[in-house]
Amino acid sequence: MASFIDDIKSPFKKGNTLVQLMLINAGVFLSLILIGFIFSFSPSGGTINKIITDNFELIAPIKSFIRKPWTLLTYCFTHYGFFHLLFNMLSLFWFGTLVQEFIGSRKLLNIYLIGGIISGLIYIAVYNLLALSPQLNNISPTILGASAAVYAVMFAAVALLPEYEFYLFGIILIKIKYLAWAFLLISFVVPSSGISHLGGAIAGYSYIYLLRRGTDLGSPIETISDWLNNLWKPKPQVKIPQRKYSESTVASKSGSSAKLDPNYFPDQDEVDAILDKIGKSGYESLTKEEKQKLYRASQKKD
Repeated sequence: MASFIDDIKSPFKKGNTLVQLMLINAGVFLSLILIGFIFSFSPSGGTINKIITDNFELIAPIKSFIRKPWTLLTYCFTHYGFFHLLFNMLSLFWFGTLVQEFIGSRKLLNIYLIGGIISGLIYIAVYNLLALSPQLNNISPTILGASAAVYAVMFAAVALLPEYEFYLFGIILIKIKYLAWAFLLISFVVPSSGISHLGGAIAGYSYIYLLRRGTDLGSPIETISDWLNNLWKPKPQVKIPQRKYSESTVASKSGSSAKLDPNYFPDQDEVDAILDKIGKSGYESLTKEEKQKLYRASQKKD
């Protein structure tokens, strides 16, 4: 059991975004099944279960959406059917592997989230525009599933490597651009799905187009991600292991004889900042003054 839990934790420790996204989708799917099973023993279980699931799917009518804005994010991690989940995760694996290897895990996360959010907003806009002419409005007021986000990843891969080929199901050799367009066109058999998928495709392709021109739409996501990582990251201990050098050698190795005031000792915030810099760029990235402060901190008595 411990080994199984460690296998789940490993992608989160190593920063493998593709596996993380697949595990989150599977986790939400299994959690909703478990919740439904538990409440099935209660007389009002069906009602309670519906209330819970209604808070995961995206609600397109604008008045309802305003009351549940978080569904713009939760819907692209939620599936009610096993085969719906399976197809989305296979597609995410196929195309997400290319994106992650080509531009990295952080960009893959950006594309997935931006694809889901932009597609959701487009769907809400289309639904409410069609609502002005009820006879034309035959699309569902709710959507859910990772499909829109997966199509964003899919068309990001097309934008990056349009001529790339792989064997579909290990049988048919096909270029990913033809496969992606075929999937998109077929999805319009169900208009609700087609509109959602088209929104994701536009988002994914646009992300790569703008990225090549120096604009990263995912910068806010990366900033929030870094902030959350730092928030949960344990602070380093105040006591610093002794290094085999003296304060004089610190100054001489840095190319200057500049010294700090003999009575000066850095405070905790300064030490934390220096340790964070070492963690990101290594000891040699420190300035002469920072090295001297680090040495002073190691000499400070409690």
